[in-house]
Amino acid sequence: MLRVTVHERGRIVRSDSDADSVELGTPSRRVLPQRLYDRLYRSEGAREDRGEAAVFRWRRNHCLVGPWVGVMQIPGLQLEILPKTDESAAQDSDQEVRDIRSNLMEMLLRGGLGAVRARGVADLALKRGNLHDQLVDAFLERTLFELRRGLDRGYATEEDNLATLRGKLVLARHVALNAAQKARFYCRHDVLTEGTQISVCLKQACRVLAARALPVAVLVKCQQMLALLDDVPDLPFRHREADPVFTRQNQRFADIFGFACMLLKGQAPDARSGEVETFSLLFDMEQVFERYIAAFLASEVMPRFADASLFPQAKGQRHNLYLDGQEKVLRMAPDLVFVHERAGAKKTMIIDTKWKRLSEEEGGRPSRPDLYQLYAYLHRYDCQRAHLLYPKAAGVQMRDLNARGRNDSDAGTVGVRFVDLNRKLWTRENKTALADELAVIVREGLDLAAATPVEATA
Repeated sequence: MLRVTVHERGRIVRSDSDADSVELGTPSRRVLPQRLYDRLYRSEGAREDRGEAAVFRWRRNHCLVGPWVGVMQIPGLQLEILPKTDESAAQDSDQEVRDIRSNLMEMLLRGGLGAVRARGVADLALKRGNLHDQLVDAFLERTLFELRRGLDRGYATEEDNLATLRGKLVLARHVALNAAQKARFYCRHDVLTEGTQISVCLKQACRVLAARALPVAVLVKCQQMLALLDDVPDLPFRHREADPVFTRQNQRFADIFGFACMLLKGQAPDARSGEVETFSLLFDMEQVFERYIAAFLASEVMPRFADASLFPQAKGQRHNLYLDGQEKVLRMAPDLVFVHERAGAKKTMIIDTKWKRLSEEEGGRPSRPDLYQLYAYLHRYDCQRAHLLYPKAAGVQMRDLNARGRNDSDAGTVGVRFVDLNRKLWTRENKTALADELAVIVREGLDLAAATPVEATA
């Protein structure tokens, strides 16, 4: 099994040779033997046939990696995709790759996509091993923690011919079966069971992981998890089954259930026992960035602002742009809505995160669709400031774009701001530095302090 790392937006080249000794290149420009490149191409075609989003953009004898991170495995190849956080450098050294992997773990875990809470993120991010093994280990650690607190339980309806009356008598079946047995009752009744949709999914995900080539310590955790789920029935995973209803009693299982579904959905549907498993565990980097920034703001920045509230995905603050009669049309959900209230005065500010790279050659300005989107937010949310937040890009400056209204009046300001992710995000020193950067953006947007000069280079 060839295990290689490639950068998001990097290039994978088809070698002229099919020999195993081919020079594999670097994470920015990875070279694969012909047979492995061709298998990857066929695997991508199968993904698209199943209606899944494309990961690569294919060209003649090479492909470009899209905005995805995670792990893909096909027979003979395990491909680890890591984000590109510094466009001005290659980031191809072993130490740089390790740092990027640790940063991605920090982002996934803090944002909730890695199935663990922020507790213990720093230790997890520094573990050795590839991204797949670290994520699986984090998932098993969290699942074992929750299962030891108690399995998910729920009521299920059963029918049986019993010696005692329980629940409701099913008269038609009772008469058909017990005409000559006066001591039996055919009943429909509810029983408390551990075989819930959540527990079944966790057990199936654990069985999938137990069959993979994982470190011994991780496989031991798989066996511990299976022992705790021993009374849960082995039922096949149904891809199109609706998610369970989460309540206060089972909400603690919500994120690990979602991760287990990712593991099960990421398997190739034709994978067979004993064969090399084909699977994918991929994350949309746009979503990773958005959720990381939202979680980081909530825990590290918002405590500095006593009178301000943060609403990720505009929860509780969503508006519609149009009405068609009584029907609401085009519901708006900005990534981050900030509301500051003091002495009856209310200020609103919006931040929309964008995992894109603005280039100096293109003037460093956002795209037209992004500017139209922010203009709509300014108008509908009645705020004076909205920001587009990008990863830091070399040579591109922060700027303010003044929106114009009727008769060329002032209609608010759209700011272009950046955060530096090319640092060790798991260390306390760099967490504080990132929190300071974001606090400046929030203060400026809510007009709580003098804004920093926009001429400074991001």
